[in-house]
Amino acid sequence: MKKTISHVQGKGCISHNNRAFIPKNVDPLRTKENITYVSMEIGSAYDFLFSKPVEEYNSKQKRSDRKINVSYFEHLFNRTPCNTVIESANGQKSFYEDVVQIGTKDDTGIGSSDAETAKLCLDEYMKGFQQRNPYFYVFNSVLHMDEATPHLHIDYIPFGHYSRGISVQNGIAQALAEMGFGTTRVCLILLKEHIYA
Repeated sequence: MKKTISHVQGKGCISHNNRAFIPKNVDPLRTKENITYVSMEIGSAYDFLFSKPVEEYNSKQKRSDRKINVSYFEHLFNRTPCNTVIESANGQKSFYEDVVQIGTKDDTGIGSSDAETAKLCLDEYMKGFQQRNPYFYVFNSVLHMDEATPHLHIDYIPFGHYSRGISVQNGIAQALAEMGFGTTRVCLILLKEHIYA
């Protein structure tokens, strides 16, 4: 039977992904079957990626008003880290979420043999995601088995290297360019092909 593959941008709600609350469409008896690949607080992920480049940047500043005296997250988004996607005034996102699913509830529903096959495929896909996408730092990822169909939530911070300002910054366009997808919006089409590989 033919299957569809869905790979879409999610809303980005870590509390939902990690089951800090149980939505109505979740079977709490199956939540223990979910697979958590990585679960890091976003503030810690930002510190891991950007604290050293910010420190290096600050050490080169002769004027104290140019130094960054808050966390890089607070510098970009003017608030403390939180579990949902935040967008800055210039359109920069705090993180991105991809949701990946094979089939539908009608042809790959939980409890079917196809759901087990989908789980294995999604598991293999997730285990290679970071290697295929080295400039997408995955800080949270969960395979949900407690909803109608197996699906992955992959939350990542895109980063790249810059010659001006901080040497490593949050930036989707630069991350895509450094992974070989070019510097225009057309690269998003190529990215989808790469992600499915």
